[in-house]
Amino acid sequence: MKLSKPALLAATAMTCSLAYAQPSAPSRDDHHWIGTESIKSRVGSFEFKGGYPTPASSDKLHDLLVFNRAIEVYLQNIAAVSMFKFRKGLGDFGVKTPSQVAIWPELLDANTLLLTPNGDTVYTVAFLDLKRDGPTVVELPPKMLGLFDDMWMRYIVDGGIAGPDKGQGGKLLFLPPDYKGDVPLSGYFVSKSPTYGIWMLMRAVDPDPKAAAERSRRIKIYPLAEASSPKPTTFLDASGKYLDTIHADDYTFFEELNELVQQEPADAIGSLERFYLASIGIVKGQPFAPDKARKDLLMEAARVGAAMARMNAFAGKDPEAIVYPGKHWQWAFVGGSYLFNNQGYDNIDRRGAFAYAATGNTPAMASKVVGAGSQYMWAARDARGNFLDGKKHYRLRIPANPPVKDFWSVTVYDTKSRSMLQNGQKFPTVSQYTNPDKNPDGSIDIYFGPKAPAGKEKNWIRTLPDRGWFPILRFYGPLQPFFDKSWQPDDISEVGR
Repeated sequence: MKLSKPALLAATAMTCSLAYAQPSAPSRDDHHWIGTESIKSRVGSFEFKGGYPTPASSDKLHDLLVFNRAIEVYLQNIAAVSMFKFRKGLGDFGVKTPSQVAIWPELLDANTLLLTPNGDTVYTVAFLDLKRDGPTVVELPPKMLGLFDDMWMRYIVDGGIAGPDKGQGGKLLFLPPDYKGDVPLSGYFVSKSPTYGIWMLMRAVDPDPKAAAERSRRIKIYPLAEASSPKPTTFLDASGKYLDTIHADDYTFFEELNELVQQEPADAIGSLERFYLASIGIVKGQPFAPDKARKDLLMEAARVGAAMARMNAFAGKDPEAIVYPGKHWQWAFVGGSYLFNNQGYDNIDRRGAFAYAATGNTPAMASKVVGAGSQYMWAARDARGNFLDGKKHYRLRIPANPPVKDFWSVTVYDTKSRSMLQNGQKFPTVSQYTNPDKNPDGSIDIYFGPKAPAGKEKNWIRTLPDRGWFPILRFYGPLQPFFDKSWQPDDISEVGR
């Protein structure tokens, strides 16, 4: 049918009218704003009007954002606050300058609250202060084993057997982060630090603690400017003394982190980390003065952050943490990297879990160095996969011929403090140095429990019924059978009495 011109115009007009009258397709914003006017979540409900948050929801969301950021700040900076509190604990004990060194000549015992130390070697610990002293020299005697970390527990250099002096002794020179002067061309192993503070941990590997202590006391620390006539280095005996180096899990954590941020260069940490700090009120050169409401929020965030760190440390689900398939031994350095970056990115969970339970970061404890350095494994669960219980009795069988050049040891720690278990024994340790009894095949059974099995006292570490516990199995100078896993310890098994 052919339409007249007036009818055609009328039909066209009607078509246009109908087209304009059709509802439009959903806009991109409508499509993505699925929550309409209310968002319900596990952390609360948030109301919106016309897409805008209500005043009450805005306040709640802002607090939640700060709370989340504070938890991330906690997890990112466990190592830093651990270093800060370690230095503070030494200062409270009397080690107040770099020329003063804490030493444990009768070995480190459970009176010292320190994250997972061993009770087998003579420790010497000091903190350098490059802001005060400028370039600083550390003279090491031969046959030492140790490390130098910055104030975020980042590796600077090893000293001794795994260091540039190769255990022959020598002079290590540390330059401040802002140093622009001449560098000595000979006579020193030179390192530049990202922070003014530097932590030194040295051990003398010797079965005779007296000989180890005598050698350790030959360490010298002095400013380079005084190299021609250095003042003597003094040693404070910490054996058997109370000394607390464990960082807080409350609001104090953020106060101490702020103190450290104010002391160190702004670029000691990256831009993203500085943003997270700023978002909770910690800014270099500015006061940290949260009001009561913010303090309460940060207190809660520290508690939750600590809970997450403890979960990562003791109940994480990282498959790379397992040393032997089907067993419950775990690596201290998950992924075999002291930088915790073997996956192509910095794994904050791995780094935080490590720092929550341990102190000291060096490739010599993470990478394969046959016959040198050290390796660490630990366990929180028994052969059945249950957490270790202080009320129960267990046995660990160490197969014959542990693959070590120097020695092996097993030390037990309190799950709450991550320090040596204060169980009434001076050293909660069984090691090559304690000469435990062997089985006819050369293997060694180590027993854990509230009471020693009859006749097994020499091979027994007491546990406490009201405390969780975990052991660390250490290998000093690990040999090839350790690395290729042709030698493997058993899981810890529950036994009857």
